[in-house]
Amino acid sequence: MKRYVLSLLAIGHTALGQAPDSTTFSGIPPASKFKFSFIGELGTTVASTSMPNIRSFFRSNQIEPDFHIDPMINFGFGARYGRLKLMLQAGNGISLIRIANVEMESVARQNSAGYSGVMLGFDVANTRNRRLYINAGFGSIDYEYSVYRRTNQAVSFQNILQTDRTGNIPSLRLRNNYLDVNIEYAQREKRKRGAESVLRLGFRRGLQARAWESDAFPLVGAPTDRISQFYFQGLYYFSSNYTKAGKR
Repeated sequence: MKRYVLSLLAIGHTALGQAPDSTTFSGIPPASKFKFSFIGELGTTVASTSMPNIRSFFRSNQIEPDFHIDPMINFGFGARYGRLKLMLQAGNGISLIRIANVEMESVARQNSAGYSGVMLGFDVANTRNRRLYINAGFGSIDYEYSVYRRTNQAVSFQNILQTDRTGNIPSLRLRNNYLDVNIEYAQREKRKRGAESVLRLGFRRGLQARAWESDAFPLVGAPTDRISQFYFQGLYYFSSNYTKAGKR
């Protein structure tokens, strides 16, 4: 009996002296190893757009220009393989309530704004929770304005088609092809299907200056602009992730 008790004490002392297996009891899970992903994205863009020549035309003719900060809805889809990511993107401007300057008789208002393009990114740094991408791409960006003179004179709707006021421009439109460079800070995918937050800061620059056009009539001698645009995007990735092509 004495020998049996001593044996139990020796076994217990040995067990207490052993270090725990860190691979078994580690509290931090390993980073995800998904090799391939399909991605859809949805979010908002806030862009500061420079079109200096048309705005100079507005100012020189006492036309109140529209605000140069453009909010947009952004959406896209693409795929990631390893550290490379290819995305197709598009965005449309959001109409906001604007407080007009009542002292200005003529005003220019943005009718539409939008862009579409393709973007290739490389994951330059990643941790267990985040990825940092450098992205570059190209695409097309469009803006359209109308110019009108305000008046307090009442107009009968039955005669509105006969009303003609000097200084009204129903359509001014510009399209630029652009190059895009941006930095993207994204949440790393952790599940087979997930939603990850993404922040993106970038710059778009028109490839060349283009003349403004009108849908209402041909324009001759119109000002030219080469769009410059700084932008910030906050959005979500909706991803379906695979460890190998075709396997989750």
